[in-house]
Amino acid sequence: MATIYCFSSTGNSLYVAKRISEKINASLISMTQNVDVCIDDMIGFVFPVYFWGLPKIVERFITRLKIANDKAYVFTIATYGSTIHGVLGAVIKIMTRKQIKLAYGNTLKSVENYIPGYKVNDTESFQKRIDENLSVIVNEIYEKRHNSPAKSTILNRIISSMNPANQADCDQYFTVSDYCNGCGVCQNVCPVNNIDIKNVKPVFKHSCEHCLACIHACPQTAIEWKTKTIGKERYRNLHVSLNEIITFNSIK
Repeated sequence: MATIYCFSSTGNSLYVAKRISEKINASLISMTQNVDVCIDDMIGFVFPVYFWGLPKIVERFITRLKIANDKAYVFTIATYGSTIHGVLGAVIKIMTRKQIKLAYGNTLKSVENYIPGYKVNDTESFQKRIDENLSVIVNEIYEKRHNSPAKSTILNRIISSMNPANQADCDQYFTVSDYCNGCGVCQNVCPVNNIDIKNVKPVFKHSCEHCLACIHACPQTAIEWKTKTIGKERYRNLHVSLNEIITFNSIK
């Protein structure tokens, strides 16, 4: 038996998790779900990198999950857009506390979509490279390869501390334009239930973890974060539909 736990706000990590799950015949479960224990023989964690570290929802989930099979083949894949080093070391630390060995870890350079800092870098040639690199990773997991991912560093901790999600009320910087029609997509796509629709406008409830799914998913391009996202292209992985992301991230 195999299970892959995934967190994804724009579909990059979900696409990776789907590809792996198809190859190893694994169940695919969102990290938004309340899961206490896993007894499977293969256990995977797939997630995006935030500021050279783990998204808060990912750190909480992996920390909470009890792995009852100490002989399980445990692997993790992190998708990222710019440059990283040592992010998998954060998973290694959590696994070490659980007395579980991380058998395999890898990173996959994907489309950059942190639009407060960058422009979306999606091109046909880049997509081809992503799929080529992903195929290698999928086969290595299928073959139960082992490796030794790089450990996290002081630089990882410093950069990770700069994540706006670590600041109080980072969602105070969201603005909503008059293009908003109250459709509720932002509310439905939010993986931490941080948005309500009141008076036909989204209201942010001050528990934002800065995944920016609401900005990317808004059909009217009505949500901005500070002035850094204005005029920038929004993004969703071309292999994943918006409804699929909403369904996958729905909190149960």
